[in-house]
Amino acid sequence: MEGSNLWEEALVEEVVYLIAHLAHAEQHLMELEGETKLEDLVLYIDELRSRRKSMGNLLFSILEISGEKGGEFRSKVESLWCVLKHLSMALVHCDESAEKVIRRIDCATAQGREEEAKKLGEKLKELYDLRQSLRNSIREFLFEVSKKLAKVQAIRCREDLCLLEGEENALQRP
Repeated sequence: MEGSNLWEEALVEEVVYLIAHLAHAEQHLMELEGETKLEDLVLYIDELRSRRKSMGNLLFSILEISGEKGGEFRSKVESLWCVLKHLSMALVHCDESAEKVIRRIDCATAQGREEEAKKLGEKLKELYDLRQSLRNSIREFLFEVSKKLAKVQAIRCREDLCLLEGEENALQRP
């Protein structure tokens, strides 16, 4: 059974990366469309978004996560999907940031700027710590938090912000 859990975790991690890369490609196409105004790109953006959502459904089916469809407010599963999408994209951006810092370290080292390379190495360690934290959060959300979703009420960020501002009737407002 232990081997099966490792296989499932490895598969889940790969699907999370797949979702992140599809979302990242979608983001780059949106930037390109915004710069060039090529309306043809909208079809590709929609296709990538559709594929990303399909992979989300695949991921949730692997983990046997299901829930009601959202109405006016997001369902708990839809909120989980949104968190997963943003955390996975943050993970990819963290990886890309680390790659850029590594290149700067290599350049500084090659030019004999050891003190600069050392400071950049500290920044790289911070990025790696963040990366591990993101991976742990994704794992917790998918393997632990998702199992508890049936026990809590769905909330939206908007409601949290209103409550933080101290508005007593925030939940009744549209």
